Amino acid sequence: MERRRTRLGRHPERGRDDPALVAAILDEALICHVGFVIDGYPAVIPTIHARSDSTLYLHGSTASRMLQTAPGTEVCVVATLLDGIVMARSAFNHSMNYRSVVVYARPRVVTDPDEKMAAFETLVEHVARGRWADARRPTPAGCPRTR
Repeated sequence: MERRRTRLGRHPERGRDDPALVAAILDEALICHVGFVIDGYPAVIPTIHARSDSTLYLHGSTASRMLQTAPGTEVCVVATLLDGIVMARSAFNHSMNYRSVVVYARPRVVTDPDEKMAAFETLVEHVARGRWADARRPTPAGCPRTR
């Protein structure tokens, strides 16, 4: 990992790079934001994510600009948990307490049918634990082919 880009400049004592803590934040957060460049301009899209070991799955339609643009290029994924709003006597000192993870990666499209089904299960279980057992499974017709 290139620490230069993820090193905290302001209040570095607040940052941690412990893999277990990073995993815990990713597992607790229900949404992430994916930053990528499209046609020379930055874009940030909120999306569902889920982690399986060291793999971070991002949910999206194969027709989306994010999934058409991102594979093979670098993206930035940010997951944030808001723990509290800090109110102070001075408006200048108002703040927020939060935990966040910033991940830089070169994503790939999941094309293997078995991995794709496992990724669907991981995503569903991340958002609503136990739902996979109650929900109808995706069908091949419902899972568009990927490039």
